[in-house]
Amino acid sequence: ILIDAGNNNDGKNVVSLLQEKGITQIDYLIGTHADEDHIGGIDDIINSMDIGTFLIPTIGENGTDYKNAVETAKDKNIQIKHPTRGDIFYFENAQFEVMSAMEEEGTSDNNSSLVIEFTYNNTTYLFMGDAETEVENSRSWNKVNVLKVGHHGSNSSSSTKFLEQVNPEY
Repeated sequence: ILIDAGNNNDGKNVVSLLQEKGITQIDYLIGTHADEDHIGGIDDIINSMDIGTFLIPTIGENGTDYKNAVETAKDKNIQIKHPTRGDIFYFENAQFEVMSAMEEEGTSDNNSSLVIEFTYNNTTYLFMGDAETEVENSRSWNKVNVLKVGHHGSNSSSSTKFLEQVNPEY
């Protein structure tokens, strides 16, 4: 499972690192949202790896990086899914659930981020993409062991209320 692939110039570096680790197949490739710093390098991943399923939201489909990623996946006959909140996927002994995937008209690219809760063994991870406080306030959240904060930890995300929900010891 790979979540995002950095900027356009980062794709080749991500591919190189994965290949150095002996990784040639990605069962689930997740593009959290259409911003270049998250999906810009995905076309390099798709061109260099065997991909099972490509998950990406529908918002942002007019952007260049989004179009490049989706067209590259279609050219390689990769299954593309646009998951919605509550969708659950399984990978070996792990599962991940889409906790948010806002698609309402007027939703920003950031708030359309696929927010993924990933559970493996007894550890739960929450990957927020660039989701901001609007998403944080849209639901109740489970306690997690590891949090990848939304929007790079900027002041538009990681509200005190949200952090107290995901980590009651905050």
